[in-house]
Amino acid sequence: MNQGISAEQVRKQAEQYLAECTEYTDVYEHEKLVRDWEKKGGVAKNVVNDFEKRAGPVGGKSVLDIGFGNGLYAVAFGEAGALASGLEVNEVLWRIAVQNAKNARAKIDLRLYDGGIFPHASGSFDYAFSVSVLEHVSDPGLMLREAARVLKEGGRFYLAFPNRLAPKETHTGVWGLSYMPRSLAAVLLRAAWHQNTIEEINLHFISFWKMKRMARKAGFRVLYEDAGSGFRHYAKWLLAAFGIHHSAILRTVMVVLEKKPI
Repeated sequence: MNQGISAEQVRKQAEQYLAECTEYTDVYEHEKLVRDWEKKGGVAKNVVNDFEKRAGPVGGKSVLDIGFGNGLYAVAFGEAGALASGLEVNEVLWRIAVQNAKNARAKIDLRLYDGGIFPHASGSFDYAFSVSVLEHVSDPGLMLREAARVLKEGGRFYLAFPNRLAPKETHTGVWGLSYMPRSLAAVLLRAAWHQNTIEEINLHFISFWKMKRMARKAGFRVLYEDAGSGFRHYAKWLLAAFGIHHSAILRTVMVVLEKKPI
């Protein structure tokens, strides 16, 4: 858990957010969000360690957390020595994150924005970071283009989101839902499961291949990985030879993108 932020505080903040916002009204999604917040506090440091292994060291580097939520990842980056900043569209989350940064005595630039153009100059950051946000963005292509714009040449973007190809849709818990067109999935979800989750949390279904096309247009290239030994190493190498990141077949797509030279 981040310094100055207890597990009990994180749970209370999750309940506060759910009470003040008009989203996550379904019981399944409500409880999932609370569990995710509790987990986030415990794994934030590990996530930063994974970031450093896959994207690079953060000490003294500028990092932009896109969609920082309760701010615990941004706090962990700050505690690791990064010059951490963050963007969020939800005012309730922004207030919670500011309080968490204050409790941890972390100096982080946390800003509210309208979900469009980032309020930062081009070439401002060494790294960008975003986990479980892309699927809630109405224009993910714009988000990727803005991430590329504010990164320095060669800057890296650690990006993770639920895989559309996963049999069980992450947010609703409904098997096969993400295989359908979004509009049809929304109708069936309301009719059969009495949920309005898709419209309520602006949920979109994204695969590795769709993200890769958008990332290429934004000026990124995917960094392929072959860490591991034996079969895992060979499987990652073989998939990369065909332009496929190994996480394309996992429940969560988790990639590092690099800004290409102009």
